[in-house]
Amino acid sequence: RLLMEKAVGVHREKILPNFHAETFERWFRKNVGQATFTAQGAGGLKVALFHTCVVNYNEPQVGKAAVRALQKNDVEVCDPPGQRCCGMPYLDAGRVELALGNFRDNVKLLLPYVRQGYDVVVPEPTCGMMLKKEYADYLQGEEREEAMEVSKRVYDLSGYLIKLNNEGRLNKDFKVDVGRVAYHQPCHLKYQAIGAKSIELLRLAGAQVVFIDKGCSGHDGTWAMKKEYFDLAQRVARGLHRGVNESGADIVATDCSLAGLQIRQGTARVALHP
Repeated sequence: RLLMEKAVGVHREKILPNFHAETFERWFRKNVGQATFTAQGAGGLKVALFHTCVVNYNEPQVGKAAVRALQKNDVEVCDPPGQRCCGMPYLDAGRVELALGNFRDNVKLLLPYVRQGYDVVVPEPTCGMMLKKEYADYLQGEEREEAMEVSKRVYDLSGYLIKLNNEGRLNKDFKVDVGRVAYHQPCHLKYQAIGAKSIELLRLAGAQVVFIDKGCSGHDGTWAMKKEYFDLAQRVARGLHRGVNESGADIVATDCSLAGLQIRQGTARVALHP
């Protein structure tokens, strides 16, 4: 860790994401099948999962849980091959031209699915925000029109399940006593302006939710990892850490895996995706 700090600037005490030998993509191909256009699910619902880099490499269990939850609700799930990073890391670093290349590739990939009646469901809020809002802001002309066509069918994972509930289609056969859940809503989910869908979902499952509304987690991409900003990032997250510690919760939840790392950094509590 000391050598890594000196060589690449990652703080020696920073809790980092795990990497898995079996990515989510590999698991999906092995256990669900190839991502091709197929017949509709029993409920007539079809989802193209934009799995995100974080889920693919670091948190495949989130993707697996998403697939199982969707399938339980008679949703046909496919995982379009050839997905690229949403582009936020490039955009965050000011490398706009590289970001635009990813934007274009992902729109080109997802547009045929949307036109075949698929909704696009995203389990990580930053990537959902990019697909829903940022692509259309940066692309121009016909590319912008196509990005807007895709964006109209993009849903956050919890938001999609609440949509099913509002349509009377959500399977509410919940058998686990969830207990008391401390929930942090990530900034990039707030920015989507869709409401607190994860809180609704947790309450539907019988959870007693403690909303820890203490601002940003302070992770901000790779910012909290850098040796020069690590301590400041922990100060930004101080309110969140205090809220989690004082919540008396059985489970801690957040939709953003990086925010989850920051919660773990300051509280030693492992945060789960709702």
